[in-house]
Amino acid sequence: MPDYVRRPFGGTGESPRISTPFNVLEKARVSPIATGRAIRLACSAASEPPIRSTCADGPANRRAGRVAAATSGFPEETAMGIKPIDLFPPPVVGPRTSTVELVRVERRYAKVVGGRGGDGPLTLGHLGMLKWINQEKPYGRWAAAPLELPPGANVDDVVAALGVLVSRHEGLRTLFPGRGEQVQRVLAHCELPVDVYEHGEADPPALIEELFHRLRNAEFDLAEELPLRAAVAVRDGVLTVAAVVYSHVVVDLMSAELLGREFTALAADPARRHVGPPPHQPLDQAAYERSPAGRRRLDTALGYWERHLRRLPQCTWAAPRSTAPPGAALSGWLWSRAGALALPQITARVGASESMAVLTAICAVLARRTGHRSFPLPTLASNRIERRLREYIGPLAADSLVPIDIDAETYDDQLRRVGGAVLRAGRQALVDDVARVRMIDRIHHDRGNWYGRDTTFNDASTFNDTEAAADPTDPPADPAEAVTDPTEPAAEPAAEAAAEPAGGGPTGAGDARRMLGESRIWWQDWPPISPLLAFRLMQKRGELVLGIIAHDRNRIPAEEIDQLLRGVERVLVAAAEGDFPMSRIGEVSGVEPMERGAGWRLVDSSWVELAEAQRLLDESLDAPVRRVFAIPDGDGYRLVAYLVGGSARTPREAHAACVAAMPGRRTAMTPQRYVICAEPPADPADPAAWARQPVLADGDGRMDP
Repeated sequence: MPDYVRRPFGGTGESPRISTPFNVLEKARVSPIATGRAIRLACSAASEPPIRSTCADGPANRRAGRVAAATSGFPEETAMGIKPIDLFPPPVVGPRTSTVELVRVERRYAKVVGGRGGDGPLTLGHLGMLKWINQEKPYGRWAAAPLELPPGANVDDVVAALGVLVSRHEGLRTLFPGRGEQVQRVLAHCELPVDVYEHGEADPPALIEELFHRLRNAEFDLAEELPLRAAVAVRDGVLTVAAVVYSHVVVDLMSAELLGREFTALAADPARRHVGPPPHQPLDQAAYERSPAGRRRLDTALGYWERHLRRLPQCTWAAPRSTAPPGAALSGWLWSRAGALALPQITARVGASESMAVLTAICAVLARRTGHRSFPLPTLASNRIERRLREYIGPLAADSLVPIDIDAETYDDQLRRVGGAVLRAGRQALVDDVARVRMIDRIHHDRGNWYGRDTTFNDASTFNDTEAAADPTDPPADPAEAVTDPTEPAAEPAAEAAAEPAGGGPTGAGDARRMLGESRIWWQDWPPISPLLAFRLMQKRGELVLGIIAHDRNRIPAEEIDQLLRGVERVLVAAAEGDFPMSRIGEVSGVEPMERGAGWRLVDSSWVELAEAQRLLDESLDAPVRRVFAIPDGDGYRLVAYLVGGSARTPREAHAACVAAMPGRRTAMTPQRYVICAEPPADPADPAAWARQPVLADGDGRMDP
């Protein structure tokens, strides 16, 4: 047997402790439908340091790094019960301690016999995940999920079910040699180690958390190790819990959910434990992407991205630099019964999905706060619209580029437009990343900007909401699959519109407004993230759970997060009471426009800080005299640079130097025109005086003058 299937992967030393009462679900008023899902949610509540909370009437915690006493009635040691699978349990920031004792008593091996093996090219999903993990080392590089155990299942059932699962899905028995080889190597035969741990008194959530800690104790060596690890815990030989951790290179969120369902069915019924006909596999997907049909689709997607990136702002959250040094990431999570009550009222009237109602409110609040009427909003799409991909096990999820244009007269019209934009974007989310990078580089050169994916949205509520969880038959995995195409005839309102929120009780728009005062925001430290601002919709039923993760708590402090989350909630409650003009969004949301000061100008659809544009020139050009001015141009401005001396003798050389220095500068932009003069005027701060100077070279720098 090759060594890669037998290498140890668990840590055994001292185990940290997370205190998690199993009744956290009752405390958080979440109503899962099955014990397995209850364990998922309860276990995900384990988190250090403790969560802070603020009441609707109270201010956000003024010191984001300090743990404040909870004021919402939830136990201070209890975190919220959010999941999704790839952030489960929530990330731990700081020391982690545990008193859960696990002793490994056995290592079992699941026999894997596949239908085929061999080498093939990587899929676009593989390439995207590998790039993301190698560049950022994100917390989500592991996709962790508990295995829902059917009644009476034992360790033999778990091992046998895992063997069939890995045999059936080639991606789970694939190696990635690396070392410059862009190859997936599918093994026809192998074995999956399954560690068996004995435990004493412990709650299931704490046990699963400890299993996850051990399964994630070391990085995956994908060149030699299967891309998943599994373990079970027993007491006196009786199976208690089981867990699996995947490399995100081989699964996305929907894949992990599908695998969990398949596992439970296989563990429950030995008659089902056969590999069956081969589904669409990663080798097949790689072949499709390289076929003429696949290339045409990728070219169409690339054209879609280019068309929108050439007109939209480079940065949605264009805010002044903080005077404080960069801070750590911070997350705030709104728990709102009012929001959950509002959503069915909106969807019953408009016929759009609840996720789109939330996203429209987010977009309206962002437009109000940032001053952008149009902006890009990268949104995670499942890329599973085609039937052959519905049951696919592999990484398909990727950013879609949703162009947001806040140009409708009313909220309802805006909701329909946002839904249509998400649908169209979802159809163009599968894109060749290498070609996209080259295209974005061309745009950076032509526009003189830097697209940094600063504000994002991810909807994981499909996996947490009770009704969606109850139906195992192909729920939509992203917003693009749950919206109405505006070119199609209007559909009947979704069944979810009439669904009573979990737990019964109030259901009307008036009830939603009365319950605004009960909403809470929970605060949690977070590992580093690349976007400046990440919105995450976790749940819509019972209570709306909407989070914001800020890249830098000094640049986007708790007060800012609080204002945005409360603003979204107020918009939803107002929309539940009836349609309203978008011109009232400030009054409805309570959100005020960002104060940028006199040194900001709107240049080529982007908010530019003139001090940052000058800093760009100062740090990229060695001209002894260099000044940039904003000159009125139509409804906005254009930047003109005046240079004297230095090594850049032509506008093209000057522009190339500025473009090379742009990455990471979200509020700067290269000049649209470079004027190289023989000498400076007496007053270098006077643009009119510069216009009278002798000119040596003049041009936009995009081509030779």
